[in-house]
Amino acid sequence: MPSQAATRRRGLFLVLAATFLWSLAGLFARLIPHLDFGTVLFFRGLFGGACGLALAYLEWRLGRLDVRRLLSPLAPLVVGLAAFAISAYVAALMATTVADVLVIYATLPFFAAGMAFALTGERASRRTLIAASLAMVGIVVMAAGGLGHGRLLGQSLALGMTVTFALLVVLQRRDPALPVAPINSLAALVAAGFGYSVSTHAPVGAFDLGVLFVFGATTIALAFALFMEGAKYVPSAEAALVSMLDVVMGPLWVLLAFGETPDLTTLIGGGFVIAAAAWRLAPELRRPSRTVAPAVAPL
Repeated sequence: MPSQAATRRRGLFLVLAATFLWSLAGLFARLIPHLDFGTVLFFRGLFGGACGLALAYLEWRLGRLDVRRLLSPLAPLVVGLAAFAISAYVAALMATTVADVLVIYATLPFFAAGMAFALTGERASRRTLIAASLAMVGIVVMAAGGLGHGRLLGQSLALGMTVTFALLVVLQRRDPALPVAPINSLAALVAAGFGYSVSTHAPVGAFDLGVLFVFGATTIALAFALFMEGAKYVPSAEAALVSMLDVVMGPLWVLLAFGETPDLTTLIGGGFVIAAAAWRLAPELRRPSRTVAPAVAPL
């Protein structure tokens, strides 16, 4: 029987591995700049959704997945919202800097808190409200920097993705038994169908297919599985804090590989958002450890 410390270390390693894989999304998108949005979305969703369903089938065979929960009345709504979020994520990566997308996405917990209050009456703590206000200042600074530089569309898509994902968090809390892995995979396939409908159907080379396969298999299927497995063994606040490394690592990879440097407004706005999230999570990290998995992982 592994010790509690060893189990926690294993959980942190799995969450960190998932975060590393998610941080590569911008790098994959920059490797195929000649492909249109529809083509990238189609192949990423197809490969990622298929790999995710294969992992879900394995879980079902091991008796760890109750497929009857897919008949939940919330399931179709969650699939539709997740498909939109997946589509908006790819579009945002292709329309603005990776740093913009990831910093805006880091505000997810605050949007989720606001929606939980609006839809269920669940009141956020004073600390959450202060942190959310600080994070929104960062978003405003970033949006102001995007005006006139062709990045506002990408920032708007990233914001729409984040708001949609926040709604998914709230909906899943209403039905915690909803099987997230197969629903996430089905949503990826729905997004792939949308991508196919708007694709230019341009020829895709072997290198492009290889990048798109790894893009989908790692950021949709494998990273999701690693995160959800690791989050079972570490406190939710620690898992959330580790996953925030995505905001740092994602822009770093595209900076090293392609010289894509975040501008000053993104750095200032990102500083507000990261500081707000870290300050909000600080009290949770000092509490006794609980092995509660976060409601939803990134797409």
